[in-house]
Amino acid sequence: MSKEPRSRLPFLKPRIKEEVDTELGFHIDMTIDTLVARGMTPEAARAEAVRRFGDLAVVEAECRRFGRERDRNRSRAEYLHELRQDFGFATRQLGRARGFAATATTTLALGIGATVAVFSALYAVALRPLPFSEPDRVVQVLAERRGETEEIFSSGEFAALQERRDVFSSVTAVGGGGFTLTGNGAPDLLEGTLVTADYFRVLGVSPIIGRGFLASDDVPGAPRVVLMSHRLWSGRFGGDTSLVGRTIRLEDEPYTVIGVMPAALDGAGTGGDLWAPRRFTTEQLTSNSGRYLAIFARLAPGVTPDRASDAAAKTVQALAARTPGAIKSVGARVRPYIDSLAAEPRARLLVLFGAVTLVLLISCVNVANLLLARSSVRARELAIRAALGAGRGRLVRQLLVESLVLSLGAAVIGLALAFGMMKGLILLAPEGTPRLDQARVNGVVLMFTLGLSVVSSVVVGLMPALRGARPALQATLRDGARGSTGGGQRERLRATLVAAEVALAMTLLIGAGLLIRTAWHLQRVDPGFSTDHILTVRVLLPASRYADPAVTAQTFGQIREAAAGVPGVRTVGLTSVAPLTHAMLGTRISPEGKALQADDRVPVDFRYVSPDYFAAMGMSLRDGRDFTRGDDMAAPPVAVISASLAEKLWPGERAVGKRIDAMATRERNPNWMTVVGVIGDIRDASLSAPARPTLYMPFTQTSDGMWSATHRTMVYAIRTEVDPRTIVRALQGAVARVDPLLPLVDVNTMEGLLAESLAASRFNTLLLSALGALALLLASIGVYGVVAYYVSQRTREIGLHMALGATPADIWRLVLGRGMRPIIWGAVAGAALSIATMRVLRGQLYGVSAQDPTTLLVVTATLVVVALMAMCVPALRAVRVAPARALAAD
Repeated sequence: MSKEPRSRLPFLKPRIKEEVDTELGFHIDMTIDTLVARGMTPEAARAEAVRRFGDLAVVEAECRRFGRERDRNRSRAEYLHELRQDFGFATRQLGRARGFAATATTTLALGIGATVAVFSALYAVALRPLPFSEPDRVVQVLAERRGETEEIFSSGEFAALQERRDVFSSVTAVGGGGFTLTGNGAPDLLEGTLVTADYFRVLGVSPIIGRGFLASDDVPGAPRVVLMSHRLWSGRFGGDTSLVGRTIRLEDEPYTVIGVMPAALDGAGTGGDLWAPRRFTTEQLTSNSGRYLAIFARLAPGVTPDRASDAAAKTVQALAARTPGAIKSVGARVRPYIDSLAAEPRARLLVLFGAVTLVLLISCVNVANLLLARSSVRARELAIRAALGAGRGRLVRQLLVESLVLSLGAAVIGLALAFGMMKGLILLAPEGTPRLDQARVNGVVLMFTLGLSVVSSVVVGLMPALRGARPALQATLRDGARGSTGGGQRERLRATLVAAEVALAMTLLIGAGLLIRTAWHLQRVDPGFSTDHILTVRVLLPASRYADPAVTAQTFGQIREAAAGVPGVRTVGLTSVAPLTHAMLGTRISPEGKALQADDRVPVDFRYVSPDYFAAMGMSLRDGRDFTRGDDMAAPPVAVISASLAEKLWPGERAVGKRIDAMATRERNPNWMTVVGVIGDIRDASLSAPARPTLYMPFTQTSDGMWSATHRTMVYAIRTEVDPRTIVRALQGAVARVDPLLPLVDVNTMEGLLAESLAASRFNTLLLSALGALALLLASIGVYGVVAYYVSQRTREIGLHMALGATPADIWRLVLGRGMRPIIWGAVAGAALSIATMRVLRGQLYGVSAQDPTTLLVVTATLVVVALMAMCVPALRAVRVAPARALAAD
């Protein structure tokens, strides 16, 4: 093998100077000889030769530049030629060692495939730019009231923020939605949003067909117009371009379709299938009562989020100071739109990405161990190459190229695995995870995979390459093919790598164990209501036909009576919000006798419910009575409150018979309601969140304003004697007998809603457990490899021990004792690492701490048992060593 050309680089500049000086001197001497032959003196000939040559310094500098360029091109060509040789040699070497190559490639492919799959999901959900113009400038405005963050504002606050053109180039309000499509087949409730005219200017998106909203569309009484999503247009209406300009019937009213939005908006959290103008009267824009609007804005050029947050806070504070009875402790801030869309799923995916990164590291460590073992076998080959003149850098490069070939092959297999893993991620992910269905192996993912394979090749191959490229020539060549030189150091290095594997695997297993214990605790939480044999369906009454509140309440009652007559139905109740649907309504109340300021009123969730709702849901009445049919608009206002609210308002006293003042329940003054019952608390937001104080009111006492705020929608909770899903068709027929244009939407069972509420916890638990099991498997393979290597390198020593009288038990202790050392060190390091890293899971834990000792002990015991099982095969092989044969073989 020739010496590597880069060793000449330190002498490159002097060699070029000598070449240039020699070449220029030759040409000058030839000219001098010619002039002397013509009769000139040598001195005159030299002067004339230099004069004819021109500026010697310039020529010399130019020649040196050409010389350096020539050597660089030659060096680059030689380097590339040698690199091609290295790749060819590495491919042939791995082709000869097919078993080693298959094992190493498969191990690495598992880690790369899992990492690429999770990165693809993370990129699609949270990292891929939103389909907006300058998406970084699109923000959501949040309110800070009494130390709590809220996403809703009053119409007066929206108007005030809209005036801040110094920080926001445009502001939009979003509130309400849901449209019943009629006149085009069966009635269908579509997901929609009411937005102000600036909505799509905030996002920076224009329709692909037709026009967007104009300021004139926001004026009360203007013609009804609607924008349609690409998904609805291409699906329900077949992509008919003539639809723009035509009318469709929504809420039994004609709406003109004025445009179709781009397909890129589908799944971007911008409001579903339809957008219609959200119109405010002058009175509403000056009112600071009632909060029901989400506000989004586009930052003005050059405005930072901090400056916008400060301006928004001052704006809402100034409005609150001018509003009698308003909460004074109010502020505001802005956050990027992507955070409002994907903050929670991004957090879950980041945890998974960290977990698969640990799995990839374990895979790399395993392959590094295999390469270390292989380098001991190739020690004689490397020593011969070094003796023939290969420098250490040349050997390191050759070994790194081999690891790169392994990594590239693993990346190809890993990409194939990632396709299947991505499908599994999409199926297991909680419903409604934004943009996850758009996860693809695109250019960004391919570049990530390529970078991952290169980094993996360095992680895998650097340490074995540095060890293998430093052979002790005389000892290695003398020992021959055994390659035992440096075995002690190599053995310690492999044991260190196994300890690292165990530490990483233990960290993953502890995380999985904590989530498994969380799931176990959540399954045993009493939600405060029954989930067995309960069907929930939502019915929305269109405002065009149900403008009269009395008719609205009467119709909901008629549907309730019709549903109660369906065979198999035991009890039917109504509620404005079903449990576990995250659609809570809130207000603030104060008990009679306590003149509380707005800032001190007690925040509560509230629901409108019907008689028998508590019975249908299996909720326990602690005191007092349920609502009756007599609790209507002609009767005094009444309420049922939760046990935690009763204790908060009147600790140690009986709540029944006392009165409360609710700010947003009726249009009467004062808003006094008499408590007629106390009901048990329910876990409404989620099973892991504490029960919230709740106020229940009879739906027959719903005010005109609240029917509008809730969009005339109610949820029916139907307890059945049969499988709830079997009565859906009959229930639809019962509703059709009351009004054939009313669709049933959000049909679900309480068991299904409960499962959906646990979907996020189940998602992370399943995936982290699978990754932990994979890490445990890889770590056990690493333990097996180290112990097997130790036994193979110590065959003579073991045979000598047995020849001197050692029993099989002694050999077992020797082998297992050596194998347990990296396990113990790895377990200690893993416990310390888990303490530092498990804090990222705190927000996902329930009923267990991040430093739970039970989980730590169970995981440690599992690791030890699996490690002992992995060591049994090489230990048994050591016990069966025949002393005479071992000594003779050496």
